[in-house]
Amino acid sequence: MSLNIKKIYIDSKHRTKDSASTSHFKYDLPESFLMPDNCGFYVCDVTIPHSWYTIEHGINDKFYLHVSNDNNNVNLRPNENYAMILDSKQYTGAELATELTAKMTARLTGTAYAGGLTATYSAATQVITIQTSYTDMTFKVLTADDIKTKRNGEWVGDAYNENDPCDINSEMLKLTSGNASYNAHTNPFVSAYINLQPIRNLYLHSSNIGGYNTIGLYGCRTIVKKIPVTADFNYMIIDNAMSGNDFMDASRVTLKQLEFRITNEDGKIVPLHGANVSFSLVFDIMDTKA
Repeated sequence: MSLNIKKIYIDSKHRTKDSASTSHFKYDLPESFLMPDNCGFYVCDVTIPHSWYTIEHGINDKFYLHVSNDNNNVNLRPNENYAMILDSKQYTGAELATELTAKMTARLTGTAYAGGLTATYSAATQVITIQTSYTDMTFKVLTADDIKTKRNGEWVGDAYNENDPCDINSEMLKLTSGNASYNAHTNPFVSAYINLQPIRNLYLHSSNIGGYNTIGLYGCRTIVKKIPVTADFNYMIIDNAMSGNDFMDASRVTLKQLEFRITNEDGKIVPLHGANVSFSLVFDIMDTKA
């Protein structure tokens, strides 16, 4: 059987009407194509607008905090825990610190420590500092281990899914593991170098082409292209890089309706807020003599 199609140009602008979004879409070909034996393909000519936000709902919009006191004040329980939801939008470091202050102030209103926590940003060191104005107040910005174990089963507070916490603590503030110390009036919390670009790579998936011969960090077998995020917000990511190893098997696959997803490292759909993507699929007969 000869190869009757060489290249397919894909643009999410022409997705099917039942597509979920421009980062999870279906694409109908004008006719069916049965690919021959030893057919391979690769993805090239990728253009993706960097249109997702610093904080995205369902990806990294929660800030986890534990607050306590050392004088048994009746207006604050000894184990007060918060999963604060941040507004989904684009942030600078200073704007993120302002957002954290606003959310902490709102959640502590009505307690003995109302208005007691403030976040500030340092452009010189790219860190966020959180400090309290109360001498009897202690708090802890939770680590990934704290969140996963719900503080070793001692969590009392906002409900959340420990298997999908959508936190900024580990990725942006770099609190990944261990037992970070409690902070107090004389011991403010200081983050590591804050990461305002939490998505480093995009992953293009397709479940109906390819031979499932790739594997992602979370065990996914449908990735057909990894695209490094090489452009800032509101600019276009362009990727034409490829090597001989990028060819994937498409032998005897029938192509009619293709489905694509664009995800982050954790397999979550990256919202592009209506911006369209485009790329090409190039097909050829693979050399089987090697």
